[in-house]
Amino acid sequence: MKPTLRSRTQKLLHGVDRESRFSLLVHLVLASAIIINVVSVIFDSVETFAEQYFFLFATIEIVCTLIFAVEYGLRVWSAPDDPRFDGRFARLRYMLTPMALIDLLAILPIFLWFFTSIDLRFIRIVRLLRLLKFTRYSTGLELMLLVFRQQLGIFGAASAALACMLVFSAGAIYIAEHEAQPEQFANLLDALYWSVITLATVGYGDVVPVTPFGKFLASVISLTGIGIVAVPAGILASAFNAELRRRESEYRHQATRQLLGKRLTERVRHKLRSHQEELGISEEQAQWIIEDIRDVHRNESDEILTCPHCHQPLHLELRDAETTPPPQNS
Repeated sequence: MKPTLRSRTQKLLHGVDRESRFSLLVHLVLASAIIINVVSVIFDSVETFAEQYFFLFATIEIVCTLIFAVEYGLRVWSAPDDPRFDGRFARLRYMLTPMALIDLLAILPIFLWFFTSIDLRFIRIVRLLRLLKFTRYSTGLELMLLVFRQQLGIFGAASAALACMLVFSAGAIYIAEHEAQPEQFANLLDALYWSVITLATVGYGDVVPVTPFGKFLASVISLTGIGIVAVPAGILASAFNAELRRRESEYRHQATRQLLGKRLTERVRHKLRSHQEELGISEEQAQWIIEDIRDVHRNESDEILTCPHCHQPLHLELRDAETTPPPQNS
């Protein structure tokens, strides 16, 4: 069945096909628009540049918004051809995904700019969110978001423990330092600010305890903060490593199936490259896995007995001498 225009559009926007120049061009334009727009937003925040290059920044904003709007419309239109959204309300289910909401946020600022009187500083912040669109073109960012989703429960528990520690330490330092420094620790919010800075082991030094009990408390909280911050970091590193090992294992499985009894033809290379890009495997990792698989197959083939006439593998059946009856002589 010949692919329809909608299915070709969905495949084009789903990922980069390195064998297609048109696909490379489309994704290069989209990625460039994101970078150019974010850079222009940063320079537009400088008042001198904003006045001197107003027309240039406005042109960049309008052109990039048109590009993002066309991309968003095509993604919504082609959503029914995506297997993940197959069925009823495919477009609506796609529009509620995180990346689709980011795409929608990317085209909202120009409408806020033209049709509302919202503070321009808020619009600039919304425009900076377009940088999140770049996660489609970064395997590392995509992997990071995936790991965060997988470990959301653990991070939630760690965040709850951190919140309890923050409140407890803020209350304790308020009791210890309020009388000695009524201006620095006027209320629990001021104490909470000090608690966040201390637990994060940043220590700006703008607010410091002066009482003996306050200094002792600050020492305990600082040492506790090292452990509290280290636990989520360790969980994240472990989850990253596990996900990378899983992707390597899946690529090895796919490569083994493709290379089993076959030569490394151009068609096989194309399939392996597709699996490699889909899983985010680097070129060096993929090459090492393929060479390892070929070495294993080569060693196994050396141990197989073959027929000297037809060169087909011999299947030997071993029978127990005690249970197998001897041949009868006629």
